[in-house]
Amino acid sequence: MGYKKDGLIKDLWPNIRLIQLSGLFISEYYDDYSGLAVLLRKIYSWITTIIIYSQFIFIVIFMVTKSNDSDQLAAGVVTTLFFTHSMIKFMYFSTGTKSFYRTLSCWNNTSPHPLFTESHSRFHAKSLSRMRQLLIIVSIVTIFTTISWTTITFFGESVWKVPDPETFNQTMYIPVPRLMLHSWYPWDSSHGLGYIVAFALQFYWIFITLSHSNLLELLFSSFLVHACEQLQHLKEILNPLIELSATLDSAVHNPAEIFRANSAKNQPINGVDYNGSYVNEITEYGTKGETELNRKGPNNLTSNQEVLVRSAIKYWVERHKHVVKYVSLITECYGSALLFHMLVSTVILTILAYQATKSSSVMEAAYGCQWYDGSEEAKTFVQIVCQQCQKPLIVSGAKFFNVSLDLFASVLGAVVTYFMVLVQLK
Repeated sequence: MGYKKDGLIKDLWPNIRLIQLSGLFISEYYDDYSGLAVLLRKIYSWITTIIIYSQFIFIVIFMVTKSNDSDQLAAGVVTTLFFTHSMIKFMYFSTGTKSFYRTLSCWNNTSPHPLFTESHSRFHAKSLSRMRQLLIIVSIVTIFTTISWTTITFFGESVWKVPDPETFNQTMYIPVPRLMLHSWYPWDSSHGLGYIVAFALQFYWIFITLSHSNLLELLFSSFLVHACEQLQHLKEILNPLIELSATLDSAVHNPAEIFRANSAKNQPINGVDYNGSYVNEITEYGTKGETELNRKGPNNLTSNQEVLVRSAIKYWVERHKHVVKYVSLITECYGSALLFHMLVSTVILTILAYQATKSSSVMEAAYGCQWYDGSEEAKTFVQIVCQQCQKPLIVSGAKFFNVSLDLFASVLGAVVTYFMVLVQLK
């Protein structure tokens, strides 16, 4: 099975190669489709799948069995939900690759109109440059995050708080393996070969899960960058196109002068006047094809020039329809993943905010104790704390919204409402 390395596939080729190397289930865009090569790729993808989901299950087991208080449980839940992004995206992409193939192949057979080749090439180069910049930035951040996560493991004490079996309502700290993540293993990971295997497994797991999540986010962002630049291309050529199309209904003496006059009315973009290229292309197109049979009509345009202007109008309409179709394909291949991403992120922020709002429990504890039997100094400090606790600690998003369980419920309700509206609108 072959493929055509053109259009969006060619632009995103480095991204596609990195996705293939990361172990995601992608069966297209290879040079070798022999039976052995296909089998080896499937084995590699399945090994990657087993490793990342096994390690994820080990983290969940540790969180469930070893969390001795609410703080440890909250930390474990946040860590688990953070990596849930990668788990969901891995499964979502692996089971829905056909929608990604359709989106990537959407621009394989598109070509610019001769009148707007320069504008199309310029905006295509701009989108390609932004895609490459995103790829470089995301790759550097992924590597830096993995190295930083590993480095901070060797700072501070590696202990875990557990209940003291000899003293009621007391806790003690026990040493735990110095690993990047708290995780349960079916072998002894505290020292020796077991520790080396666990450390190497966690290092690989952190890097590969971050890579999966970031590569798919990067692919989605690149899709959007391409769509935005195409819309900018259509926006730029609209005014020259309207002015050129007006010549079809007017009688002029010299069409080349009209085209140059229309071009002169437009302001240069970024200090460069690109509209002249449209004029040159259309006048040259008409001049090259002029013969005795190609006479000028009532509007003093040759038939070739009329055909070119009419085809330019059709090109603008068809290209806009193509962009709309392309955006709908992006929504189809990534819409559900965005929904899961938003929900998981909201839950993480809500848990963090809930941990921050625990200051109210300090006030409750102060009122519950016999603070009035203490010294005057103690009474003063207790009253100060109670006054400070009247205003709960709140995590806000740039002071625009407060992260809370109510926000989560509101966002979830809004998502359901928007979804139902979209279903009705089809």
